[in-house]
Amino acid sequence: MSEKIVVYGSDLCAMIPPVRNLLQRAGVDYDYISISRNRAARQRVIEINQGKASVPTLVFPDGSALSEPTLAELTARLQALGHSVAPETFWQGMVLTFESPRILAFGLIFLSLGVAFNAPALTFAGALLLPLALLGRLAGALSRR
Repeated sequence: MSEKIVVYGSDLCAMIPPVRNLLQRAGVDYDYISISRNRAARQRVIEINQGKASVPTLVFPDGSALSEPTLAELTARLQALGHSVAPETFWQGMVLTFESPRILAFGLIFLSLGVAFNAPALTFAGALLLPLALLGRLAGALSRR
């Protein structure tokens, strides 16, 4: 049995970055597996969740699972396992904000609407959000290394 927590997630799930950030702040060793890219992982999540591909799904070393937890539920579970969760820093909060798939989606929508309807304000908003979303994803990936 592995001593790591296994985190099953999806590339489009807005809760994955905060969950990974929380695990990182707690100093927990974990493996992240995307069910968007791994059929066997998707099937495993469906088995755990009685037919639903619920993410995030966390599988703990004792074999127990936690599906779609709130951050408070996950914090309580980690504390019950003896981990202390460090408070979120300003930088971590900023990275989480811009790493969200919603920021990327809004950037794409605003930019495309701005260009399609010749609306400079929407074009500007999209052109501002897209690089921030990409920088957020890059910073999030680098912080998990």
